[in-house]
Amino acid sequence: MDSSSHSKLGTVREKRSKPAGAGTTTSTVGRGTKAAAANDSRRISRASGKEPSSKTKNTQSSVGDKENAAGHTQVQVFDEKGLDVTPKPLLSLKPTVLGAGGGAQKTPGHSTPTSERESLVSDAIDRISSAGFSRSGYSQDGSTGSVSPSENEDETETSTPDAEDTKGEPAEEKEGKEGKKKKKEHKEHKAEVYEHVEAPLTEQELEKNVYILLKETETFWLLNIPGRCVANDSPEAAAVEEANERYRTLLKDKEGSEMFVEVATQTLNTLYKNREIQTQVEGVSGTGCQATGWDIIDSFAEEAVAEGGEDALGPTTSVKDPKKDKEKELAQGEEADDEGKEKNPLEASLNNFDGLTNALTIMERAVTQNIYHDRLLLYRNFRARNPKYAAPEGTQAMQHLWDFTCDLTKDRNVSCMVWNKMKKDMLAVGYGQFEFSKQKDGMVAFWSLKNPDYPDWVFRAPCGVTSLDFSKQQPSLLAVGFYDGMVAIYDVRAPTDKPILETGHTSGKHSDPVWKLQWVERGSERGEVLISISTDGRVTQWSIKKGLECQDLMLLKRVHRRTMPTNTASTKNTKTEAFISRRSSGMCFDFSPKDPSIYVTGTEDGNIHKCSCSYSEQYLESYFGHSGPLYQIQWSPFAHNLFLSASADWSVKLWQEDSDTALITFQSGNEEVADLQWSPTNSTVFGTVTCDGRLEVWDLSVSTLKPILAHTLEENKLSCLLFSEASPIVVCGGSNGSVSVFRLVGVDRPDDTSEEQLRRLEDAMSSNIMSTSEESKS
Repeated sequence: MDSSSHSKLGTVREKRSKPAGAGTTTSTVGRGTKAAAANDSRRISRASGKEPSSKTKNTQSSVGDKENAAGHTQVQVFDEKGLDVTPKPLLSLKPTVLGAGGGAQKTPGHSTPTSERESLVSDAIDRISSAGFSRSGYSQDGSTGSVSPSENEDETETSTPDAEDTKGEPAEEKEGKEGKKKKKEHKEHKAEVYEHVEAPLTEQELEKNVYILLKETETFWLLNIPGRCVANDSPEAAAVEEANERYRTLLKDKEGSEMFVEVATQTLNTLYKNREIQTQVEGVSGTGCQATGWDIIDSFAEEAVAEGGEDALGPTTSVKDPKKDKEKELAQGEEADDEGKEKNPLEASLNNFDGLTNALTIMERAVTQNIYHDRLLLYRNFRARNPKYAAPEGTQAMQHLWDFTCDLTKDRNVSCMVWNKMKKDMLAVGYGQFEFSKQKDGMVAFWSLKNPDYPDWVFRAPCGVTSLDFSKQQPSLLAVGFYDGMVAIYDVRAPTDKPILETGHTSGKHSDPVWKLQWVERGSERGEVLISISTDGRVTQWSIKKGLECQDLMLLKRVHRRTMPTNTASTKNTKTEAFISRRSSGMCFDFSPKDPSIYVTGTEDGNIHKCSCSYSEQYLESYFGHSGPLYQIQWSPFAHNLFLSASADWSVKLWQEDSDTALITFQSGNEEVADLQWSPTNSTVFGTVTCDGRLEVWDLSVSTLKPILAHTLEENKLSCLLFSEASPIVVCGGSNGSVSVFRLVGVDRPDDTSEEQLRRLEDAMSSNIMSTSEESKS
């Protein structure tokens, strides 16, 4: 083509020639033909590494024809290496113009008319303002020349210039039509684009609570406190150990330095302020109403009817069944009439009347109080109204008041008795047989002054009762020892035959009868413990903190009596006793009032051993003097170094703690002394009971040869004795099941102080011991 044709088209395109050297440019002027457009498309596809799409190709051809027709020239600038460095506009309509990889030309240099270019730019600006940018930097809005690279790959057609030549239509006209078509499609798509505008939040939506739930994942934690320790097998262990060693070395070097000084600081305690306010007292009002017993009964009856679903017409009438009524009468122990006659109200059972039993009990006590009124006055050491109960004044006497007995206790042996520590007039009596061949069930009865003819409460036991004692700290707890070796604790506040605690074979149960029980206070820290002794040779301590836990204080062993030298002077042999068993049988014990860790025990051998709770294998002292089993031993409540012992050898002996021989021996008959007790109100008086039914009261200040008072109960083998702390009363029980109550006249001295009581006892002891020594010398 010549230069005239170039000027006629008015389109100048400068290209980089391949064979020429770097920096040379050539100008080719001519109409944009079909072949030239195809070649341009191929060059673009080679530069980008992709096949040109039909949309891109047609658009470029159309724009090129328009640029030629308008006569505008687009200049391309190349650097020394042949790369296109033509300045690009900030706003480009074609994504291929945004980035050229490796200097390849991605847009052909066709010119566009000014009016058309301005319209395209305005359309692109409107579209950008109405739609947001995507992350990839391109948007598929359908505008002319704005096609993303992904669309170019999907929409790339494999059209060739030969296929277009067969249509017979000039390439310039075809490209022009396609350009117009693309512009039209762009306008239609632009109309479909809507601007997304979010509506403002309302007040209700703003007031709603927004809940945000934070959860931990495998990689994110809400609370992560890094540890200050590392494992020995971790990779960081060596580095941490090295750092610690350096720190220890640094501290050591600093401490050895002369410049090292320890400095201490003192911080102030936080000051607190108390602030008080004064408020008005709240008004309180009480309301009450008065109701009779009938009103309460009617109210409960109405509730019962309402719960039973009463009909609206009134309560339904039940039909009586004669057979069922007859069965009920037979079950209650009443005779029923075969003809269905009405029952006699007088023959009805007392159990059918609520509260009648309690009312009859109160009435019985009231009648009994009237019968025993004069004797109850004497029990309290008051003057009786009836002259026949008056005792002679100025003399010592023993006055029988009554017997605690009933049908339940008849022919039962009274084995033990104890007063309640709080209610001094309540007497608990245990019933059980001493002989093995006469064993039967046991029973405990509680007697009081409310009704001397019948006990307040009775509970039975499967085995005979041998010992009783009330707790001092908890007076409602009663410890009971049985003939089979069991120890049980009952709560008298809940009348029941079942104990709250009892021993078993796995909890250290005694294997022989428990002959004595005693609650002992071991101090504020240890509290109160229960001590028991049995003929199995064990002195056991029981704790009730965690059930009945036992601990053996002493295992009694037989000891030799004093050696008795023979009459033969030529030999030095001495007589010794041969033991069948090394274990000794315990019969009684008593703790010292001055030291709760010291106690004395009486054995079946007739020996007395002084023991300590701290030693379980060795006696502190042994006392020999009795030739028969010891039934009772007791410390003096006034002189804490004296104690009495009663034995089956018919005698009672007075012992001093520091002497292994008896100070005084008391004997009035040829029967076993079953029990003894010091008087709680007179330091020189004590009482004894014998198996022939004699109750004796001795006074050291009067005589040591015979008792000052004595009373014999016929056909009653006495076994136990008790002085009352609240009244001048002594009670004793025996084999006939009755407990006799006696009043002592002119014996007690409750007004004397402890010092006076101790002085009188010491005077009586000194006078009796001196007289006894003088009689022995004479």
